[in-house]
Amino acid sequence: MHFVYIDDSKGERQACFSAICFPALHWQEALDHMLGVRRQLNKSDGIYMTKEMHATEWLGGRGRIAPTFIPMGARARLFDFTLTGITRIPGVQIFNGYAHKKKEEKLFEYLMNRIQKNMENAGSQALIFSDEGKSYDSMLRKLRRVNYIPSRYGAPRNVPLTRIVEDIVYKKSEASYFIQAADLAAFSLLRFKHPTEKLTKYGVDKSFLLLERAMVKDANRKDRFGIVYA
Repeated sequence: MHFVYIDDSKGERQACFSAICFPALHWQEALDHMLGVRRQLNKSDGIYMTKEMHATEWLGGRGRIAPTFIPMGARARLFDFTLTGITRIPGVQIFNGYAHKKKEEKLFEYLMNRIQKNMENAGSQALIFSDEGKSYDSMLRKLRRVNYIPSRYGAPRNVPLTRIVEDIVYKKSEASYFIQAADLAAFSLLRFKHPTEKLTKYGVDKSFLLLERAMVKDANRKDRFGIVYA
């Protein structure tokens, strides 16, 4: 069994998803690892342990995240440190997806198919966790019965999502370090694809590259980083 934590980050016209996947057997070890990352942020810069790391606010300079003022350069440094920490979760794999906002649901569907394939190869199953405020349950239930995949050998094949179990578990992002991790990863992809002058100044346009060691590149072999497109 694998746990998959997925979240999105959106621009004016873009939608990005990142999914943090690791063996359920390593959940406690993974949690202890992320707690260690947060303790390091607290030790180095006084970042509150319970403060949610939401990338848009974190790198927008908003929110009181420590007893003292944390300048943008430090926020970007801590953002990169946390991304690196995510890649060191035991057994972690990171799926990434990018599309126009209008194709957000199709992109989520494509990512579910890539996770399905990954679980088939691993002989495992996946339980999906997501931030509250959105629901993909009806889509997922449909795909467990009807999921036509294009075939190079002829007519599309029906390949139900048998490896993704149960409905999606929705959690408040502030209560899950792993959903926050997915948010940070998705934002790094957004700024990699669509950099802004303000954040490029601090190198955030290259932060996505820190995730490379954990990226599932087989998710899309036509893309250097395995990014799934819709």
